[in-house]
Amino acid sequence: MSFQSLGFALFFPAVSGIYFLLPAGKDNLIRNIWLLIAGYFFYMYGNPVYGAFLLYVSFVTYSLGLIFEKKGKNAFLTFFAVFITLIPLLILKYSNFVIRNMNGILSRMGGSGISDLNLILPVGISFYTFAALSYVLDVRKGKISAERNIVHYMLFVGFFPALLSGPIERAGHLLPQLKEKHEFDPDRVKNGFLLMLWGYFLKLVLSERIAVFVNKVFGEYEIYTGTFSIIAILLYSLQIYFDFLSYTCMALGSGEIMGFDLLKNFERPYLATNIADFWRRWHISLTSFFRDYVYIPLGGNRKGTVRKYINVMLVFALSGLWHGASWNFVFWGLINGAFQVAGEILMPLRKAAAEIMKIRTGSFGHRLLKIACTFLLASFAWTFFRAESFISAVKMLKNCLTFNPWVLFDGSMLKLGLTDIDMVIVMISLLIVLFVSILNEKGIVIRNRVDRQDLWFRWTFYITAILTVLILGMYGPMYDPSEFIYFKF
Repeated sequence: MSFQSLGFALFFPAVSGIYFLLPAGKDNLIRNIWLLIAGYFFYMYGNPVYGAFLLYVSFVTYSLGLIFEKKGKNAFLTFFAVFITLIPLLILKYSNFVIRNMNGILSRMGGSGISDLNLILPVGISFYTFAALSYVLDVRKGKISAERNIVHYMLFVGFFPALLSGPIERAGHLLPQLKEKHEFDPDRVKNGFLLMLWGYFLKLVLSERIAVFVNKVFGEYEIYTGTFSIIAILLYSLQIYFDFLSYTCMALGSGEIMGFDLLKNFERPYLATNIADFWRRWHISLTSFFRDYVYIPLGGNRKGTVRKYINVMLVFALSGLWHGASWNFVFWGLINGAFQVAGEILMPLRKAAAEIMKIRTGSFGHRLLKIACTFLLASFAWTFFRAESFISAVKMLKNCLTFNPWVLFDGSMLKLGLTDIDMVIVMISLLIVLFVSILNEKGIVIRNRVDRQDLWFRWTFYITAILTVLILGMYGPMYDPSEFIYFKF
């Protein structure tokens, strides 16, 4: 079930309403049983088989937590725990990737290939598997105690707002909240609803319109060259951000309505001034997972500079592979790792150049330049993320070398699925997002500012926002919104 579906519009009010009407019981157990049932219904709505994989990950990691609390740290047991937890993910997501690479080797040796396996890939399996694995590893480290109540633990793994595309929750953060009794709070309901509404705006009004242009150019990159390729690449950087941020806003908003605070997943990444800063702001729950459970155990920056750079590259390669079973994604990860390593190596040179050229590094102009450069570097990398193959990504980037500015004014852009009205909607929406992002960067939350206004102003704002999303979200070439991009990861 997707957040933007009619089914969810009926499902969520019913689930949250019944949640508050039910008695809490000891440690909120009665309500948690209800949320657990609702979560499995939500997850199995599209395919009942998905529930079997969620059950497997939940029961295995629940048992491993109890075992680790008794046995303590054990290298073999740790390896076994990681492997057995990842088995469904490894088989379902990466079997065909391994087969295709083996076929490539066999074909060069004159052998016959192996057919791909016809396996389903459950939505969200990468997200809830990593959440469950973080629980096991935290129990092993002694950071948290093993959860005895299986209902609470299964709900932690299968909490429906974060189930499909995160954020990748930590047990130490979410499990205590699950045991608290949450009273109906009108302020939280209002704030959560507005956050969800912002997510719907990003998805339905903005991301889906941008997707029309991006899909057309990436799908026919041999026809739409030059300026079209440049704009499509830059727009895809925005599309994937708005798409993923929209899901996160809906997840956090629905959680807030019921009284839960989920982990923040984004911190305005396109206002970052370098790639390292970008990754501190982008998909924070995944970045912190790789930092805590891969980078630091590998030695982090404690074993010398060279080892540190190797660890960075390994982490980014794994991050790329987590996103997709393709060399495209691995290369995308390596590019980001290389950017980060190069940025650190060249830091002294950049500082020296700034001093020689008498550049005020704290000035607005210098910061704006760094933001623009970071966005261009990230967009370059995103090309390999979006393209169907490594070769098509290279050709897309090669197309960018031929720039014809006249297509911006001769109406060519209107032949790619978007009308002039849609173009205006996109431009105005981008300005709104930029305005909101700048305010947020300064610590200004618009919802809080609106709350301080008179009643008539508040309700005019709320009604206008709702109508804008309803009307513009349904108007145009995207009457049937696509799934969230990160669903496939």
